Amino acid sequence: MPVGQLTSWPGDRVSHRVLFICTGNIFRSLAAEYALRAALGTTAGVAVSSAGTDDFPHVVRRAVREYLFTRGLDVTRHVRRTLTADILESATLPVAMSTEHHDFVRVRFSRTVPLFTEACGLAAEPLPDVDEVVPDFESKPAAALAHIRATIDRIIDLTPRLAARIICGELLVP
Repeated sequence: MPVGQLTSWPGDRVSHRVLFICTGNIFRSLAAEYALRAALGTTAGVAVSSAGTDDFPHVVRRAVREYLFTRGLDVTRHVRRTLTADILESATLPVAMSTEHHDFVRVRFSRTVPLFTEACGLAAEPLPDVDEVVPDFESKPAAALAHIRATIDRIIDLTPRLAARIICGELLVP
């Protein structure tokens, strides 16, 4: 089964589809997808995927891939996707990683989606991309890496809250 696609477990009927949305589908939404899959384990009926708003062949950066691996998430087989109306409509819980993605979905698809932190039961807080926090990130690799790690840590640390809300049925409508 290709990684990055909507998935289910053998014999399970998928009744809920969680979709994480970010810009390139190579950092924040990717981290959230794999973290939620790990947190849910074999929870029946929940499929998890991600997509990006930018239709460009982005590649997962080595720093992202390696740090996720140190946190127990192997994303080497991830295939990035661009968000489409069909992908969005198939989701019972689409989640935006930052305000720009929230606004993109509202304007482009006339649908309101929660931010990641809201889906986790917290106040709305964007998870900014590297270039938003470290403007000249390519010449400041240490600062960029620190932001990447902090963002991944935040996503992984909050994901059990999201998983619990999904399992108890607090967020999803079949």
